[in-house]
Amino acid sequence: MRLQAVILAAVLPAALAPAASADESRARAAAKTLLATKADTIVTVQLVVKRRFVMQGREQGSSDQKIEIAGTTIQPDGLTVVSDFTSNPAGLFSSEADGPRVNTETTDVKIVLRDGREIPARFVLRDRDLDLAFVMPEEKGLKLPSLALEKGVVPEPLDDLVLLYRMGRSMNRDAAATVDAVRSVVRKPRTFLVPGFIEGLQSLGCPAFDETGRALGLVVLRRYPAPPQPQSSFRDFVDMMNPVILTAADVLDVAAQATAVTTQGK
Repeated sequence: MRLQAVILAAVLPAALAPAASADESRARAAAKTLLATKADTIVTVQLVVKRRFVMQGREQGSSDQKIEIAGTTIQPDGLTVVSDFTSNPAGLFSSEADGPRVNTETTDVKIVLRDGREIPARFVLRDRDLDLAFVMPEEKGLKLPSLALEKGVVPEPLDDLVLLYRMGRSMNRDAAATVDAVRSVVRKPRTFLVPGFIEGLQSLGCPAFDETGRALGLVVLRRYPAPPQPQSSFRDFVDMMNPVILTAADVLDVAAQATAVTTQGK
């Protein structure tokens, strides 16, 4: 019996190792393919954010800042979805009406393509609760590379993920990919996939894929219901910035509303 246990202990790791290696290899192969074929669907959105600082109903100052964020083009006409938070990070820290506030206005919006071309655009819809915002080019008749999100694809905890994103100006706005894993699947109040914290934050506004290359949804920020108070726990402060993957079905539902807005505006 002891001999059988020794043999099993020696053989079992060797038997399991190829399977684990194959899974990792499959995810990495998918990441390389996606980086080669889908990178052009991840764009840079350039915008100017005008901020007004208000205390007790009085403006205490203002500032204008040009920022760049990542977005994912989901229709050939150029409809692009971004994380609403990234277009207005100061909104995360706004307090109640009688406390300090930051009022913002977004202007001079442009979609910057991989070749450097800048396309004037505008925000057509924001959903703060889901952390989605949609940008539409002013130019009509565009045929841009776009990503087809696939409804109904929901992986399990510890399944492999591929996150595709675009880096900033200091890195030439190049596309990048990383292999991650589903940390958890949250079912209420709606379905969220939880990626790694750092991997998620760097991928806000960008798509997540499974190991076969299917587009699962978009990385967004799950916001805390209210700003934490000084006596809040450390977990409450961490909960202010939880990156999650919103499923393709939810993204497409809001995208349909954005499309309806652009259609009515014609």
